[in-house]
Amino acid sequence: RHSYFGNDACEPYAPVLKTLDYATNIRRRVLTAFEEAEQTDDPAKREALMTFAVIGAGPTGVELAGVIADLARRVLPREFRRIDTRRSRVVLIEAGPRVLSGFPDDLSDYARASLEKLGVTVMTGEAVSECNSEGLQVGDDFVPARTLIWAAGVQASNAGKWLGCKTDRAGRVEVNPDLTLPGHPEIFVIGDTASVTSNGKPVPGIAPAARQMGSHVAATVCARIAGLIPPEKFTYRHLGSLATIGRGAADADFGRFRLKGALAWWFWGAAHIYFLIGTRSRVTVAWSWLWSYFTGQNSARLITVSDPVTARHEAIAAAEAVAEAAAQQAEALRRSA
Repeated sequence: RHSYFGNDACEPYAPVLKTLDYATNIRRRVLTAFEEAEQTDDPAKREALMTFAVIGAGPTGVELAGVIADLARRVLPREFRRIDTRRSRVVLIEAGPRVLSGFPDDLSDYARASLEKLGVTVMTGEAVSECNSEGLQVGDDFVPARTLIWAAGVQASNAGKWLGCKTDRAGRVEVNPDLTLPGHPEIFVIGDTASVTSNGKPVPGIAPAARQMGSHVAATVCARIAGLIPPEKFTYRHLGSLATIGRGAADADFGRFRLKGALAWWFWGAAHIYFLIGTRSRVTVAWSWLWSYFTGQNSARLITVSDPVTARHEAIAAAEAVAEAAAQQAEALRRSA
């Protein structure tokens, strides 16, 4: 799940993009902000409603900032009468020195220039220390913004706690080179729950790495069953990194081979379509994307009422209430006995 780096109080105000429900929630917040800005007569409130802050300038943060800026400047202007959505402010905040820190410097510089061309304000070298309903604190500055999105940090699952084993700072289990738990060759830990190096570098917690780990574990188990010698260690093959920057711009890093601009954007789309399951899904998505690109007609902009953040807090509160009631009942039974 996501990590707020100790700023857990930010969670109710700055949702993350991890599931489809969270994506629907972010869409609702963005569209509702424009609707409220259309109705208010308070200039300060309107400015805050039309300011969108994205925390974290990794691939997710860069893509979100670019999409919101493109939405405000290209898609929505004709749908409002009192406000000009093109005057919206999108702020991308990164605690590190540059955006897309996992990419080479030239691709990182291109991403920043492309975002600024879209009108995105990029703030680097400053961390977010506080979030509330009015905005967020970045270093010594307070940024008034009613819509906040958290795109920084991943927290490993609780597997390390279940196993009672050694973990790194992110909570990932430190495993042997063959992905087994030290002292327990029958236990494998893979994906972004595992902390392992390959060719002297940490294996990133991304889907291609998890797929390769799964294949390695399967080969190891099959070799053991067949009485053969299993692979000694896991070797990660980096297949490349992709990040889009709004409409028609992207970065693609394949080591010695790099792409940027429109060509990288088309490659990003083709790669995502290729990994879809089933020919029908690939054709449907490809046709939908091409239609949207050439006609400018985007998908429906629906405002839904589901809020996974609120639902999660309500579920936790309900569970705590049930636990408290059970404890009281147990105490009553103990006293009566």
